[in-house]
Amino acid sequence: MAAPSKQELLRQVARLVPDLAPDKYKGQAGKIAVVGGCREYTGAPFFASMAALKIGADLSHVFCTDGAATVIKGYSPELIVHPYLPDSWQAAQDGHGAQQDEERAQKRREEAVAAVDAWLDRFDAVLVGPGLGRDPLTLATVAEIMRGVRRRSLPMVVDADGLWLVNQDPSLVQGYANAVLTPNKVEFQRLADKLGVPLDSPDALQRICQSLEGPVVVRKGSGDAAGDGQQVLVCDYEGSPRRAGGQGDVLSGCIATFAAWAQRAGGASKEQLHSRDDGGGGSAAEVPPLLLAAYAGCVTTRRASERAFARQRRSMGATDLLAELGAVADELAEAGGS
Repeated sequence: MAAPSKQELLRQVARLVPDLAPDKYKGQAGKIAVVGGCREYTGAPFFASMAALKIGADLSHVFCTDGAATVIKGYSPELIVHPYLPDSWQAAQDGHGAQQDEERAQKRREEAVAAVDAWLDRFDAVLVGPGLGRDPLTLATVAEIMRGVRRRSLPMVVDADGLWLVNQDPSLVQGYANAVLTPNKVEFQRLADKLGVPLDSPDALQRICQSLEGPVVVRKGSGDAAGDGQQVLVCDYEGSPRRAGGQGDVLSGCIATFAAWAQRAGGASKEQLHSRDDGGGGSAAEVPPLLLAAYAGCVTTRRASERAFARQRRSMGATDLLAELGAVADELAEAGGS
């Protein structure tokens, strides 16, 4: 199978970007859910959910703890914020005995799962992890939400503390072909250790993908690499030498949006996101839609980062990336005709 050239990859990415047309209605360009945000971390879910909007998704929801909701709502009126996730801090304020606390925690978890579950059928993709934190009650709730996402075969991007949760219980994503994991250097090492994959192996990325039996894994670094166990796409666009907090959240929001678009491009169903065209006749093969979505998110974020750094230099932050995403998405859409 001939490997796609960079130009061919850009042509395939361009086909994922939905057209802008006056006869379309709200929701057709994607409805994204971000599960994350706690008392300590409110910026990460904001950057991820706003990234989805800025590259062209129509609606972006955040499911967070009550302690994060008002803060995130205050960042932008464009986000729909649901304060459904329980946490131990709030539960402790009730001041009951140990047994009652456990019973109330169980009830809170069940109520939260039911509340989020009622929304899941409305979304095209779900992103789990930005600003999630590691509160045991919150994580137990989110694990159940992830199982609900799987039951619906929705694309699910897992980042940040969502990856920490996966490291505790790989079965949350194992065998799920509609998942994308986005580990940084430290998170990748944890995942490799958990799965018994030598980190210094030249094919560590593919061995992790194969061990997980389904998910796409994006290994973030000086060059991002996205693999699915059969193929690796390397995104080596320049990006930025600045490593500001929130850039990874922007990336995960972009990947979630492209994953939503990948379903719609060509009428692909949720079950076809890993389908593979063998490129018969010697031509470059079509990249599986979810792997292409992961690559597209990397390209978008790196190009936006490069543009933002050219303007802001050392003062560049994740907010500056958000401002560049729309122009980059337009460029990618136009690449299909080049």
